[in-house]
Amino acid sequence: MAENDFFTELAGTDKRTNIPSTISSPVWSGGATTLTSFYTGSAQSGSSGDYYYDVFDKVGTDTTREVQFAIAYGHFDGSGSLSTSAGNNPSKAIYRQFRNICIRNANSDSKFEFPENNTNVFKDIYVINVNRARYRERLDPGNWELHLGTGDPGLIKLIDDSGATSNSSVNASQRVFNVISGSIANPPAVSPAGEAASDFASSAHGSYGLFYPELGLIILNATRLDRAVDAVTAPGLALGTVESTGTNDDNSMKLYNKLIIAGQGSGYFQARREEQIKSSHFFCRVESDKYNWSQNPTYFDSTTTELTNTTFIQDPKAYITTVGLYNNNNELLAVAKLSQPLLKSRDREAVIKVRLDF
Repeated sequence: MAENDFFTELAGTDKRTNIPSTISSPVWSGGATTLTSFYTGSAQSGSSGDYYYDVFDKVGTDTTREVQFAIAYGHFDGSGSLSTSAGNNPSKAIYRQFRNICIRNANSDSKFEFPENNTNVFKDIYVINVNRARYRERLDPGNWELHLGTGDPGLIKLIDDSGATSNSSVNASQRVFNVISGSIANPPAVSPAGEAASDFASSAHGSYGLFYPELGLIILNATRLDRAVDAVTAPGLALGTVESTGTNDDNSMKLYNKLIIAGQGSGYFQARREEQIKSSHFFCRVESDKYNWSQNPTYFDSTTTELTNTTFIQDPKAYITTVGLYNNNNELLAVAKLSQPLLKSRDREAVIKVRLDF
């Protein structure tokens, strides 16, 4: 752009473009970091309820309510759900769908392992699938905390072990962490924290589950959740998963009921998301002899067209409030507003940094 009385061309050294950065923000609707109210839709029990339940932030009569996450139960053989005439089962479909998404090089015999270095596999899982509009690019590892249970002694606090290890496994080009007992306020110091190594990899119950930040998924180990709340090692939720053949045991609702802590009337699911944005920085240099005048109507007398303040004749002053970025055709592309007016005169120069995020 050619420089004239109205525009100043930006030098190549005054521009830094496409700079990546990562930001963290709340997950839930309305910018809420913590979700404490959980609602399902009654119509789901007759439609998608065989497969999953959507969990909303507000009651069904509130037209502004939005889906926050979904809960599902999956079983490798289809137990705990009705069979269709074609021999399909909702729980089998759920298990195999998430197996194919989460497990690298999954085949027809692949099953979830809790944790992944466990030599044993588990046939049934619970899934917490955060709505894509909520987590966008990915959930922030180490910045989510879920409470499940019915109060002391049956309350467990879950978090991932990303803060305790620098090495995450990679499945299908996605990171995966273990779900363990802990909280954001008191993050695990070692992995797996809060459990003896022998308990963590026990063939009897395994860990609480797996966390896939890029997929917005928390896969919970049903075997572990079914353990007694007062178990000496590896306490669970006494969830009571039922694995009938050809019967809808509504196991997803069992987990939903554990979201509400008895005696409190509310639950706790705190989470943040991570997004990578690209920024461009423009350093707009205002030299001493530039932009010292204003076209504001109060600057001139409308009748005589003389300066309202006569001292400006020898010492013009103006206040910069807005910076416009133009292309080579003098077309306005972006506008930046200053937080407060900036005094400009022949005795003052300035560098205004404009940042564009996209």
